[in-house]
Amino acid sequence: MTTDLGTLDTLRNLAASLDGTAHGARKPLVEDAARLLNCSEQTVYRWLKDQVGWTSGRKRRSNSGQSSVSEETCLAVAHLTHKGTRANGKRIMSLSDATAMVAASGFADANVSPSTISRAMRQYRCHPAMLAQGKPYTSMRSLHPNHVWQVDPSMCVLFYLPKGGLAVAEESKFYKNKLDNYRKAEKGRVWRYVITDHYSGTIYVRYVQAAGESAQGLIDVFLDAISDRGRHDPMHGVPDRLYMDKGSANTARLFTNLLDRLSVKWDTHKAGNPRAKGQVECGNNIVETKFESRLTFLRVGSVEELQTQANRWCQHYNAFSKHTRTGRTRNEVWLTITEDQLRLAPPLALCRELVTTQPKDVQIKGDMTISHAVKGYGRHRYDLRTLPGLVPQMHVDVVVNPYRAPAIDVVVHDPSLPEDLVWTVEPIVTNEVGFRTDAPVWGQEYQAQPDTLADKRVKAIDEAAGVDAKHPNAPAGVDVMADIRPAPEYLPRRGRDLGLDASRRELAPYKTVEAAMQLKGRLGDQWTGEAYAWLMQRYPEGVPVEDLDKIVERFQGRKAPAPLKLVVNGE
Repeated sequence: MTTDLGTLDTLRNLAASLDGTAHGARKPLVEDAARLLNCSEQTVYRWLKDQVGWTSGRKRRSNSGQSSVSEETCLAVAHLTHKGTRANGKRIMSLSDATAMVAASGFADANVSPSTISRAMRQYRCHPAMLAQGKPYTSMRSLHPNHVWQVDPSMCVLFYLPKGGLAVAEESKFYKNKLDNYRKAEKGRVWRYVITDHYSGTIYVRYVQAAGESAQGLIDVFLDAISDRGRHDPMHGVPDRLYMDKGSANTARLFTNLLDRLSVKWDTHKAGNPRAKGQVECGNNIVETKFESRLTFLRVGSVEELQTQANRWCQHYNAFSKHTRTGRTRNEVWLTITEDQLRLAPPLALCRELVTTQPKDVQIKGDMTISHAVKGYGRHRYDLRTLPGLVPQMHVDVVVNPYRAPAIDVVVHDPSLPEDLVWTVEPIVTNEVGFRTDAPVWGQEYQAQPDTLADKRVKAIDEAAGVDAKHPNAPAGVDVMADIRPAPEYLPRRGRDLGLDASRRELAPYKTVEAAMQLKGRLGDQWTGEAYAWLMQRYPEGVPVEDLDKIVERFQGRKAPAPLKLVVNGE
């Protein structure tokens, strides 16, 4: 501070007087000086110290800085005042009332003035003003243009009159106590959608007439924002991430499905934490104060005219207004985007189709191909032979790839991985008569299908076992009977004789074919076709069990008898 000579002389004279005066008699001198200088006594003492260098010489109290109120008492008062604060920040429990309650509850050190309890609560960091500050926030950064976009809808100050066009909603006519006027204009509300690119701060704004937020409105706005709008408005392309609030339209399945199909990772912030997307909140404020403030002086008859004026302002603002963080204009920073970072939007018709497109379950055919139809491109076949882990008859999810249509994305669900595997597959190229251009030609070349996953697993098992895949015998060093142990001997059990006459028991004869098989096993090469013919003639109804041994003796070491022939009239 710069002090004039008159004030400085007054302070010097006062300092000299104070030095020769006892401590108890100094107060009147300071009070007179405060009235003369038109300031407080504390200011007089501060000026004496700063401008003259005078100090009272009094020693600092030994308990200076310590409060007579305990931390426990302050926390009790803080609890009452904190719980007595509404969500909008209005405090309905005063410090004096809370202190009186605590003192009446037996806290002896609470019998102090509200100012004393306030200072003590600040010392213990529990003052209501300190608790109302909330949690500190973390500043986030993005990597490049179109890395992160933020979107936020807000109700505009305009509403639509069927006969009068757009009009400004005056606060004196539209507020919480005049709901009838508010309801009349409900269907004519105009919503402002603002999208910002987090890296460059570029602002996109669009106005939509609707009774409230809707998924259709947000879809139209987003599709327009990612489209190329000409050279005066360079920001376009599909962002990598989109950040928004938990509004019903934002989290509607149709909109999030569109984001999923376009490979846009989206997220929402926690309710009651608008600072999480503070840039777009600031963008709404910029549009409201720098553009909508002009609407009072403009005649705008429709939403289309309003959008035309908004486009003029937005293009100007992005081109010429410098961002405080970058020190450059928003367009200048956005134009630093590289080719790899700029994902061009698919055709608008395909984007609208993606709103309701869901992955389709398809079964792989025996030749490792699938068939899928893409709207606007027809039906194509796709070869999945090169994709790992797939086998015929397996099911996969298929959805169009919007950036490379008619190419498709094949989604393979693998429980062992945290995320599904997604492969992009181009359609099979065919000639004018429908043959694959890469198929082998009859008589010229032959191509076998590559090994499937099952084939590879079988070969790996055989190689690990040390056997030849062409002769899949037991693995080397493995005795396939090693686990067979001798059975233990058991004590015989006594039975009961049924008393049947064994001589009356007869065994059923062998069928002729069964008997021939028995004889072939016992006679070997001695059992010939002629012997079989003889057996069929001799035992057409079956061979008795007791005759089997006789037949064996008959044919051992001798030739089989010739079959019997029927002789008629001696011939």
